[in-house]
Amino acid sequence: MKKKKYDNLKEIYPEFVSLEQFHQICKIAKRSAKYLIENKLIPVIDSGKKTWRYSIALDDVIIYLRRREQWGSMIPLGALSSRKKSHKIKRLCFDDFLKLSDEHEIKKYFSYIYTDFPDMLMTSDIVEMTGLGISSITKMLKSEIIKSIKTSTIYLVPKSYLLEFVVTPQYINSKCNSEQFKKIVGGFRIWKNAKL
Repeated sequence: MKKKKYDNLKEIYPEFVSLEQFHQICKIAKRSAKYLIENKLIPVIDSGKKTWRYSIALDDVIIYLRRREQWGSMIPLGALSSRKKSHKIKRLCFDDFLKLSDEHEIKKYFSYIYTDFPDMLMTSDIVEMTGLGISSITKMLKSEIIKSIKTSTIYLVPKSYLLEFVVTPQYINSKCNSEQFKKIVGGFRIWKNAKL
């Protein structure tokens, strides 16, 4: 049976590797490796300890390497810059990267990056997945901009409803200053450019 690219790593490294080994295998800076972990672009087991805090499955490292070959870097441009800019930075939104009738690309992007999320989402999941604030999400749930199933105490949102919401003008034109929103929009730009 023909070996796939990167399968030789299994002969060199254990089933789980450290942050140090991860950055060596991927030939990236420690800062970049930490960014990928902290922004959940690669799954980890976080022990919370000061030493050997993160354990990363070698299989996930290999998946990351293959995706990187396909899409290029998954770190948005300027995300690791330490320079403080004196001028006001323009807030980005999804509409900045869309052509007419291109909204279906956003739906594909969200379907891909959140494939592991449950089919029934809670408010906290929606906040994480969209990058919008809890108050904005709560208002949109109450006003039914985001469709949901209301129980006596909480809103439950089928993932299919969220995928409908992310292609609405309300979301496509949203401008939010949260780091999560910037990461999602930046990731979309990378994902979209990689497909060109």
